[in-house]
Amino acid sequence: MKKRIGLFLTVLFVLSVTLFATGAKETIAQKEEITVVMGTSGNANAIRKHLSGFEDRTGIKVNLESYAAADVQNKVNINGAAGSSEIDVFAFQPTTNTKSYFANGYFEPLNKYIEVSKSYDYEDFFPSARSSTSVDDTIIGVPYMVEGEIMWYNKDILKRYGISVPTTFDEMLAVAEKVYDPANNVYAYTLRGQGNNAVGAIAGFLYGFGAGFFDENMNAAINTPEALKAIEFYATLCMYGPPGMQNTKHSDGINWFNNGLTAFRVDSYAQSFNHNDPEKSSIAQDLGYAMLPRGKIGTYTPYNTVGWAYAVSATSKHKDAAWKFIEWASGYEMEVESMMEGGFSARSAVWNDPRIAEVVNPELMAVVQQTGEFGYPYSLPNNINAVEVRALIGEVIDAAQSGLRGSELKAVADKINAQIQTILDSEK
Repeated sequence: MKKRIGLFLTVLFVLSVTLFATGAKETIAQKEEITVVMGTSGNANAIRKHLSGFEDRTGIKVNLESYAAADVQNKVNINGAAGSSEIDVFAFQPTTNTKSYFANGYFEPLNKYIEVSKSYDYEDFFPSARSSTSVDDTIIGVPYMVEGEIMWYNKDILKRYGISVPTTFDEMLAVAEKVYDPANNVYAYTLRGQGNNAVGAIAGFLYGFGAGFFDENMNAAINTPEALKAIEFYATLCMYGPPGMQNTKHSDGINWFNNGLTAFRVDSYAQSFNHNDPEKSSIAQDLGYAMLPRGKIGTYTPYNTVGWAYAVSATSKHKDAAWKFIEWASGYEMEVESMMEGGFSARSAVWNDPRIAEVVNPELMAVVQQTGEFGYPYSLPNNINAVEVRALIGEVIDAAQSGLRGSELKAVADKINAQIQTILDSEK
């Protein structure tokens, strides 16, 4: 018996030494560590609060870095161009990054991960959000923050002037004529006036007239009859705004609306925090939320874009771990937590959660959900050299804001459309 006990202790000692010498190193080698680079947002704040739980449950160490949008883009481009594996998960802005990142091979396709994730419910994301984070049938990202077109209104002004919230483009113009009262410093609309800055704001109006930045074959289409009618209509609405609105950016519009100068403001619902806070806005108690009115094609046509999405880097050495992080960070519970931090979830079901109902205005909730169902996935040109194309489209808007209409505006648009087509042809 003593010999057996001695033999057992000897074996145990040998195993212990072996495990200490080799097993510990193996365990350390297997423990994965990933780096996540994303923009500063409510989502990033929520993730930081709950990250330790994810790390404890999965054994995956996460280095979370958050920066301003331009810095995120720079880091992703440097990592991708160098073929580096330093970044495992990165955030991107679909409207401006998808085409160039996809062309450069930055994305790891996510189809296989989503297919085997039984409880993830990918179909819960708004249709427009899924569209803008896919290229053909390849899923290249998961949306985590959306922003869509909305029309805020000042209930007090509507009551004083006896008008209702317009529900069609025609009604928008009719209401503008009734409420436009410069003598009493009251105007109809706050819109983005300056061309380059107005490109995103005009998107829903283009769609409402049956137009777009490009046609279905990615050819330039800013000079079509429908597009020109939309631009003329938008410029006409701007005429019912405060003096100088044709040359302004959105910051002036925020101040005008908050100070009670205009009855309506059209922009992205992600900016609602500028208007619903009594410390920032004098009209917070009179704030109303409505859909962008139905367009000439007879239905709602707001943009509903993905501001930010998660992606797995094609050069990551920890792709499975990277997906586990995305699966958790964009799952239902974390999306609720992100909403509590001021985010705007792309998941439809999250907007019905009772916890969200306690912190988000029900009118705003209804608009976001409806915009998610009707929304178009792009508020800006979505080609590779989108910045250049956006500037050119802005020139057409500026021409309309200067008063050009009809054949004069078309002459300008024809010339610019040809320049845009040259850029698009170079990308093919």
